Amino acid sequence: MTTVSENRIRLALIGAGNHSRGNHAPAMAQYAREHPDQVELAAVCDLQRQKAESFAETFGFRAVYTDYLKMIEKERLDGCVCVMPIELTASLAIDLMERNMPVTVEKPMGDSLKEIQEIVKTAEETGTPNMVSVNRRFDPLIRRGLQWAEAQGALRYVRASILRHNRREPTFVSGTAIHPIDALRSIGGEIIDYQAWMNEGEPHWLHIVFAYSSKAIASLDVLPTDGSVEERYEMFGDGFRVDVCAGTNPRPRLRCWKDDDLVVDEHPPEEQPPFVRVGAYAEIEEFVAALTEGRAPWPSVAEVYPSAEIAFRLDPGKPES
Repeated sequence: MTTVSENRIRLALIGAGNHSRGNHAPAMAQYAREHPDQVELAAVCDLQRQKAESFAETFGFRAVYTDYLKMIEKERLDGCVCVMPIELTASLAIDLMERNMPVTVEKPMGDSLKEIQEIVKTAEETGTPNMVSVNRRFDPLIRRGLQWAEAQGALRYVRASILRHNRREPTFVSGTAIHPIDALRSIGGEIIDYQAWMNEGEPHWLHIVFAYSSKAIASLDVLPTDGSVEERYEMFGDGFRVDVCAGTNPRPRLRCWKDDDLVVDEHPPEEQPPFVRVGAYAEIEEFVAALTEGRAPWPSVAEVYPSAEIAFRLDPGKPES
């Protein structure tokens, strides 16, 4: 890795799949357009050259590669955003950190807790700046709702749910429901205990109750086949309530009540791009800001690890090791 340029931070994207196309690449492109003196989209890498070339043309990456090692050798990169299949994430993240390349990786960071532990260990040993893409932490409606709640007083209860249609993959909890698990940690703080109840139907539905170190409690319903698509976060305290329909919810909305009065009722602007609405843009903003300021990006793999640990242990389709 070279020293961050005095002029622009040079970023690369590794992985030109659908998730990159929908979130990371357009977020990077918009940020680069809005901050042309700060960021340069130096390169995109994918095993399928045609995909990488399509990304370069669509989003403005300057160079195309099919081998990330050649890309690192030839380009003066200041950071990489990696969006890979889960089974390839850990090995790539570890290799990049061992090369002192600042990196953002997708959740759940690996295919097993053992892999994720190796990423955390590598991050600690190398000191390489690292970040995990858990975009609910950056979702604008969740952020505004939490800020409003914190201004009212202490949270006593948080309730979350993730509803999906026909999601039958056995690793739904570790691969997708890790989002609300991590969001609950971001909202309420350290989780010190939890208990789960599992519906015996196929696939499993889950109801989980969490205990925070603050003495507050939280609950999460994971219903991957209920026939709707919704993700919801509710925050409760004495005299106030917040209700956020966020994430991939087709009807996002923030409502806040104070002493039985509805005092906030917001919807995102109709023209707001999905990658802004779900927090992907704010993620790249944080990564660039951290590189510019010479600080650690947030959240790191160590910060997100407890979320992954809970998700893997709750996932009936994934071993803990």
